[in-house]
Amino acid sequence: MPSPIVRPVAKRIYDVAVLGPDVGGAAAAALCSRRGLRALLAPLMPVAAARESEGWLLPCAQSILPPLRQLSGAVGVLDEAGLGTDLQRQGGGLGSFQILTDRLRLSLPADPAKRKSELRRELSDGGAAEAEAALETLETLGRAWDEFLREPPPWPPRGFLEKRRLRKVVPPAPQLPEGLVGECLHALAPFITSLPGEVAPESLAREAAALLRSPLRVFGGAAQLADLLRQKCAGAGGDVISDVAAEQLRIEKKGVVFQLGGSEVRAACVVLACSAERIAAMVQDGSRAERKLAEEAALPVDRKVTLAHYVVRPEGLPQALEDAALLLGHTLGPLLLTTLPARRARGESTGERLLTVARVSDAGFSDEQGLLTSIRGALEPIFPFFERHVVHQSADANPAQPHSILRPLDNGDPVGLRPFSEADEHVVFASAATYPGFGLEGQILAARAAAGRALALSGRKTVSAT
Repeated sequence: MPSPIVRPVAKRIYDVAVLGPDVGGAAAAALCSRRGLRALLAPLMPVAAARESEGWLLPCAQSILPPLRQLSGAVGVLDEAGLGTDLQRQGGGLGSFQILTDRLRLSLPADPAKRKSELRRELSDGGAAEAEAALETLETLGRAWDEFLREPPPWPPRGFLEKRRLRKVVPPAPQLPEGLVGECLHALAPFITSLPGEVAPESLAREAAALLRSPLRVFGGAAQLADLLRQKCAGAGGDVISDVAAEQLRIEKKGVVFQLGGSEVRAACVVLACSAERIAAMVQDGSRAERKLAEEAALPVDRKVTLAHYVVRPEGLPQALEDAALLLGHTLGPLLLTTLPARRARGESTGERLLTVARVSDAGFSDEQGLLTSIRGALEPIFPFFERHVVHQSADANPAQPHSILRPLDNGDPVGLRPFSEADEHVVFASAATYPGFGLEGQILAARAAAGRALALSGRKTVSAT
């Protein structure tokens, strides 16, 4: 799996500097580079789509994505960034979902006739008809948000006047399916957005609904998407500086200045695509503007997605297991399963399968051995003899491509980072906390806003695409 070209800090002055590993930052850097801006992308940490563990390659995020080309807020940016159909070619194409309980093993193939047959095989006539009708509504469930996302207003709103204006443009909450399909949407939302639940109906209506219809199989998931975007940035002439700390970020009249690997870097615009803790560390001991920036980014994190990986001999998994499955009804909460052919770092595997299980854990969770043990216990009833066929296992309590889940506000108001900072016009956010109810689509929306602001601050009237 190729990595982006890594370059030293060739310049000290940039039109835009993107700091952080999140997908939104990589997308912003790719857009800016292709628009001819002098762009610097510093993920601030080791980044890759996969990591090695005892000779096996393990993904740095769950190995499926919502079909982003079916989401209006993402498709235009992906095309402009140069991805086009690259992401689909990198993976195994669109797959099918499966719902697992102690009594149910229900596949949801994309083909309507096969899906109808599967529903009637597993459910009663009434339950099958209800589920089929609910699944048919998923294709149009999120379209009410398309106009809103074309030019998103200030979001989340601040103050009475903004809230009043937003009431006129925010679509009404969708009529979500009930029964099994509705339960699946609620279970999926935390795995793909940063603010699930009733306070974010968009998270259920858009990315959860799209994922349930047709998950996109990609070995590295969101980590691979970020890696592809970093490659597009470097290929368009941007500087990609990997695994170097940024320090002493200061806001000036005409931009920002910070230390990167011992070098002083200046930029007309800085895009922050990292956690609140990273931002606080970068602006430590700063002035009032920097303190305000840290306060603005300090949103409460409630939970996170953790991963458990199992390399399994093929006979250890049912042949009927789909590429993506949702396990419901366990005391651990919903578990999101993905299966792909196992990959070795060097040499060929002998047919083993890689089972990656994602679980939503508390923000401070760190017991990786406990995670592996508890998930093996959850899988044993539905995958008999699974234990005896595991040849390797490894857990990520803090995956390299992080997925944090924000805590909703008690009053039910929207929570999240607006793309344009209130601290200073030269600071833009493109982290997962920006438009958190929209998941990856929200990060891509933030990237679009960041690239627009960077172009405006660059002072250039025309910029030729690379």
